[in-house]
Amino acid sequence: MAAPQAQAKVTTNAITPLCTTLNTGTAYTLDGTTTGGSYCYHFEITQRSKTQVFLTGQNANTDFALTLIKHEADDTLTSLGTSDQPGNADEGLLALTEPGDYYWSMDANASDGSAFQFGAVVNTAVDANELNDAASLSTPIPDDRTPMVGSMDSTQDIDYFNFVAENGQDLQIQLIDTYGQNEWVIEYFTGTLWNTLDANMLYNFGGLPAPFTLNVRISPNPAVAVNPAHDYELMVGARVTASDSVDVGSDENLVRMSASPFMTDQVHNELDWSIRVLDSSGNPVEGAEVTYYYYTDVIPVTGDTAISNSSGIAGNTISMPDCTGTRSTTDYSGGYTWLSEFNYGEWSIRVKDTDPDEVGVGGENYPTVTLGHVCDQTIQ
Repeated sequence: MAAPQAQAKVTTNAITPLCTTLNTGTAYTLDGTTTGGSYCYHFEITQRSKTQVFLTGQNANTDFALTLIKHEADDTLTSLGTSDQPGNADEGLLALTEPGDYYWSMDANASDGSAFQFGAVVNTAVDANELNDAASLSTPIPDDRTPMVGSMDSTQDIDYFNFVAENGQDLQIQLIDTYGQNEWVIEYFTGTLWNTLDANMLYNFGGLPAPFTLNVRISPNPAVAVNPAHDYELMVGARVTASDSVDVGSDENLVRMSASPFMTDQVHNELDWSIRVLDSSGNPVEGAEVTYYYYTDVIPVTGDTAISNSSGIAGNTISMPDCTGTRSTTDYSGGYTWLSEFNYGEWSIRVKDTDPDEVGVGGENYPTVTLGHVCDQTIQ
């Protein structure tokens, strides 16, 4: 292919490409170049993708540098990187390319006019965390225990992540594989080497310095075919090691029942519950999954789940159903005798991935707290 320096071409795009337009997915041959020359070609990306631009096949007298340039919507040019290997070594760049217009810009450090090849390979099977194929491009994981969802788009894909424990708090990590096909390899960096973990296993990290950065990478299992349609979930976050500020009850105007067995909490239609969860440094943990479990004589064991907020508080208001009491008791209050019809129940609070003897309410020694569900109260 002859090498025009810069040729304008009218297109239907918002911008006018500065160079001849070529297709991606094809290797083009360029010859007739000279030392000091600069050569430009345009290509278009129509959907978010990872693009590998390459320049190969240079002879011993040819030495080109390759630059990937984006033509911005405001008609400015942005360099996305340059590959300039010594001598006639191959050149290549990997970039996350949003829809738009791009250029191969090739500068001849040396050339005798011999042919070489260039092109671009576009992969549209990318996840929301790309581009994170190198440690220097590692995706930060937010401190709210939100799973990072990703996939492998090729056998060469590697996803790097990092989590910063600012206070040296204990951490948890888990790769969630819902397919059970062993498609991914998860590793964490010990400071000297990458150590492999098992999928679907929860790991705890403790005794960390402050601050501490946990570096994680996920890559395709070479023994399993890559399936870009399959997503993994990576959870890294602070480990919940304590809880406090438990509040369970009701603001309803009820006559407190004194029946046996003793009922710690008594409610009619609205039951409010909340708890605060903390990490090993005593700081609130956001994003923890907390479940309030309860049952009565007529209500089977039921779970009400909430996610802790930035203050570490998880809670909810439960609308209890109307009921017909299976039990009754009388109490004297305000100068009147009250008949209460009720159902007896119990409750507990569990925090996912924690020891119930250390976190939440209810453990081996005291598994539940008593609850009275008031159905009706009348003056006798």
